[in-house]
Amino acid sequence: MDSNLYRAAPETTAAFRDEMVGLGRNPGAYRRLGRSGLVVSSTGFGGYRIHPSVEEHTDSLQQAIAQGCNLIDTSTNYGDGASERLIGRVLARRHGTRDREELVLVSKAGYVQGTNLSQLRQAAANGRTYPEVVEYQENCWHCIHPQFLTEQVQFSVERLGVEAVDVMLLHNPEYFFLDCKKRKDPRSLEERRAVFYERIARAFECLEDLVSEGVIGHYGVSSNTFIQRADSPTFTSLTRMLEVAEKVGGSDHHFSVIQFPMNLVESQAMTEK
Repeated sequence: MDSNLYRAAPETTAAFRDEMVGLGRNPGAYRRLGRSGLVVSSTGFGGYRIHPSVEEHTDSLQQAIAQGCNLIDTSTNYGDGASERLIGRVLARRHGTRDREELVLVSKAGYVQGTNLSQLRQAAANGRTYPEVVEYQENCWHCIHPQFLTEQVQFSVERLGVEAVDVMLLHNPEYFFLDCKKRKDPRSLEERRAVFYERIARAFECLEDLVSEGVIGHYGVSSNTFIQRADSPTFTSLTRMLEVAEKVGGSDHHFSVIQFPMNLVESQAMTEK
């Protein structure tokens, strides 16, 4: 089987670190990624606005890997899928020079924009609706229902040209709360939260199934509101998500990674418990 079709493993990512340290990289430049066991570079490559039509973007990713970066972050909606396609092209080019299993691919799903939005609107026009879609703005919907997630993960795998994505994150699920706030939802905050974590549970069940099928290695959540005060109406709780993961997947669940803002402007991760 083509090595480009494998996925990252703790031992192969540790071997990548050891090789890079042997070439002079600082051992402190690598760490374990959440509870996944994967060893990743502390600085990752962000794929937010990269596009295959820009050769410098391809060169940048190739140089990043050559210099010891093995954490690559993207999303199904970045560039309407173009970000994943560029990463897949680089992986294909590197075949034989750097094993796929040394690189940790993180993608995300949840946004309904661009092609996804057109497809959902066409489905609705044909009488086929997707459950639990949050129609936040005219050109920005959101969904973490299993039906949508399963499709998005498959699209992600195909665009990346791999057999499995190492980590799949729910991409800003707090849009549910943002929409409730925008529409002045009459339900109490606790009622909204009950519905939200029920949706999280269904999403986690789906992602556990995808782990069992070998399509993803681990899963998690990317949320801008993990860092908010606990009484904020848009706050997302890591504690409650862990409880959901344990209920859904037991003590051996695969909820392994979270992503949140941490910078000079958004520093609440250091000040909010």
